[in-house]
Amino acid sequence: MKKIKFGQIILYMVLLSFTVVCLLPVILVAVISFTSESSLGANGYSFFPEEWSTEAWVYVWGLRDRLFQAYKVTIAKVAIATVSQLLIESMLAYVLSRSNFLLRGLFTKLLLFTALFSGGLLSSYMINTSVYHLKDTFLILCIPGVSMMHVVMMRTYIKGTISDSVIESVKMDGASDIRTYAQIVLPLMKPSLAAVGFMTCVGNWNEWVKGDLYITKMELKPLQNYLMSIENYIASLNSEEMEAVAHLITDVKVPADSTRMALLFTVLGPIMIAYPFFQKYFVKGLTVGAVKG
Repeated sequence: MKKIKFGQIILYMVLLSFTVVCLLPVILVAVISFTSESSLGANGYSFFPEEWSTEAWVYVWGLRDRLFQAYKVTIAKVAIATVSQLLIESMLAYVLSRSNFLLRGLFTKLLLFTALFSGGLLSSYMINTSVYHLKDTFLILCIPGVSMMHVVMMRTYIKGTISDSVIESVKMDGASDIRTYAQIVLPLMKPSLAAVGFMTCVGNWNEWVKGDLYITKMELKPLQNYLMSIENYIASLNSEEMEAVAHLITDVKVPADSTRMALLFTVLGPIMIAYPFFQKYFVKGLTVGAVKG
């Protein structure tokens, strides 16, 4: 039996403590969502409330039709935007990883420039609405971006795991760059794609600016924007913005704090479920290229 060293025990205890600290807010959110509004008003947030209640979850369940529609929009948006962004970034990373690409330095500088400076929110809004007429369309939600950090991570992974001799041998067999990328590079990039893909997926899942700027139709609102509408309704029943969802609300007083926490779980749930499946690739994709590069 392998003997555990004292340093490992200390490390395990530190990691366990850190895990508990990270879990406590999630547990508190779950407890508050099942706490009665009167108990929250009298005692504030607590892990051990005086009175439990399912009012918040009953209220959220009453919004299930619109929530399901918002989920469908969000899942479709995340899937399309994540896949297209990974495709663009991985192709760019492959090109920049080739030492025989003469414009590699120029393209790297252009990427860095766009990472530091952008055209601005106003100019992009005017172009997307006046030129491309993308307001109140599903397409505007799916337009991918390009992250300089993601491209650098993928490029480092390619240079650290796929040797030039492998690429050259494939080229000698008559394979084109597209075929080399699709049949050789992409399959070997799975850990890096999974790591970057998970970060991209989370970013697209939490993204709300496009929906807030471009979407006014209720059936096209992503989950984040729909929950923001509900939050605004809870904050002020007289808000004009809430007229679109007023028919979903009953005359019963809404338990504000516990409902907010229940709605928060509707956002956190899919990400919490998906993360364990990506964890192995996530760690490997972030470390292999750095170690070998």
